[in-house]
Parts: sequence; structure tokens; C-alpha cells
Amino acid sequence: MGLIWKLSHSTYPFGTIKGDGAEYEVLSTESRALNSDEIYQDLAESLELAISKLNQNVNETSRFFLIHWEPLTSTLTLSVTDDQRENDSRVVVRCLFTVLEKQIQESRYESDSKQQTAQVEFSEDLHFWCKEFLSTDQGFSQFSLIALFTDSTRDRAVIL
Repeated sequence: MGLIWKLSHSTYPFGTIKGDGAEYEVLSTESRALNSDEIYQDLAESLELAISKLNQNVNETSRFFLIHWEPLTSTLTLSVTDDQRENDSRVVVRCLFTVLEKQIQESRYESDSKQQTAQVEFSEDLHFWCKEFLSTDQGFSQFSLIALFTDSTRDRAVIL
């Protein structure tokens, strides 16, 4: 498919929480993927880009490769962070799955619980795909980072 990446700068690219004033480079894209194969392809491209930036991002305090999935906005954010998950790498990769988000928002589920179940199931698929990709990636294995995945808060991230 080939995603188109845009570079922007932000003082805190991880939501509405105030940052430390440092400037981050955010490489972002929008995915139009909807089926599993296309989603995996765009996920893999996002992971490859983040891994290609590890030489720039890893320093003496780096511990985790954080994969943060935001189910409500269908946004994937990839960064390197420290032991406390507070100090992030200066280069961040973000992929917004726009068509998937629209489908989830417009879906006609019989109830909110069925919509939540669908979101949980997709998060589980994404978790599995990330684990599968990173376990075989030669570039990632060259670094002593622990891969974490969360679809909630950083404190609730789990090891892949």
C-alpha cells in the first residue's frame, strides 16, 4: 500500500498531558486499511519505521519500546521510553487508522457492550500482530529493549 509519512514537531505528542517542554519529531500517517491484511501491512510499515529510528532514539536510559493503541481514535503510537515510562524518545511514530475509526464509530452494534467487545477483540489482534512482527524482526533484536503493548494507560502496558 505504501503509507505517506508527514513530519511535524510537538512539545507533547502523547495526548493532552503537558510535556516537559522538549520538542518531539512526530512522523505521522493516515491508513485507509480496513481488512486484516491491509491493517497488518500498515502496522508492519509503522513498526519498520519506528525500528529504523532506534539508533536515534535509544540512549542510556531507554528500556521499553512502547506500542500504544488508542481504541477510541484508532491511533497507534510508537516510542522508546525509560523505566518509569515518562521520558520518551525524541522521534515518535504515529499511525491513524481513519477508515477503521470511521467504521467503528458508525457501526450499528446492538448495544454498547457489543461495540466494546469488538474493540477489545481488535486490540487483541493488534497485540498479537505486534508480537509476531517484533519476534522475527532483525533490526529490533539488535537492541536491548523490552516491547510493551497497551490499549489503555502506560501503567497498564504488558510485555509482548
